[in-house]
Amino acid sequence: MSEKPVINEPEVSNGNNVVVYGTRWCAATQYVRRFLDRNNVEHDFRDIDRDKEAADQVRWWTGGYLSHPTVKIISDILVEPLSNEIQQSLEKNNLI
Repeated sequence: MSEKPVINEPEVSNGNNVVVYGTRWCAATQYVRRFLDRNNVEHDFRDIDRDKEAADQVRWWTGGYLSHPTVKIISDILVEPLSNEIQQSLEKNNLI
């Protein structure tokens, strides 16, 4: 029986000021990640399908809902944000 390959992608924050909580299959999550990439904003990704701690954190922030994407920018928590909301938070926190 062959073993499945191990994916060496961190599921924990690497200390970046921006963390995206979402799923790999969610178009909105992918949009947020591309938006951050286009704006040269370093960020971590926490896959709430694979990371129970991340899923629990999102539920705590959202009153029990597993809303995605949820984005943490320093101390701002953005639930299913629009790009202009992300932009405003990044500017407010001097990240762009």
